Amino acid sequence: MLLPAVVGALAVGVAMGGQNTGIFDGDPPGWASNLGLVLVILGVVIEVAAILWGVRTGRYRATRQSPLLTLSWSDRRRLERQVRRGTPEADQDPALLVETARQFAGQRWFVVLAAGLAVTSVGQIFVGFAPFHLMIGGLLLVIWVVLIVSVLRNARRGEAFLRDHPDLAAE
Repeated sequence: MLLPAVVGALAVGVAMGGQNTGIFDGDPPGWASNLGLVLVILGVVIEVAAILWGVRTGRYRATRQSPLLTLSWSDRRRLERQVRRGTPEADQDPALLVETARQFAGQRWFVVLAAGLAVTSVGQIFVGFAPFHLMIGGLLLVIWVVLIVSVLRNARRGEAFLRDHPDLAAE
């Protein structure tokens, strides 16, 4: 939703006041420069707040002390697939499945961090005010949006897994 607004505002800005706008360097009009700086500062404030919130609530530490970190990538991917599908395999350790589902459910705080990064990316587009900045900023914005959607979807799946398999959590 932000990407079309950014592209439209950049196009209007270039047509109305951006002179000597090259591929890599732009001459943003005052409104674009001011808006960009405000968005960058707002994005950084959101990111710092998300990090502080994650550290102070123990969410960051819980992820760093997870028993899943001792597993290989392939084992973790297998656990993640089982939680996403909601179908645990019979030979799988229930504690690891529950931990994977809890991590999925507990990752929602990353959405705030990614939202801050997205706002910062949009601000940098306006500050740079050049096609190169639009291309890179737009790509970053797409990455952050995909990350947000993925985290939210995995959180819902993790919660559904825990709700649908209370017998595993009890073991």
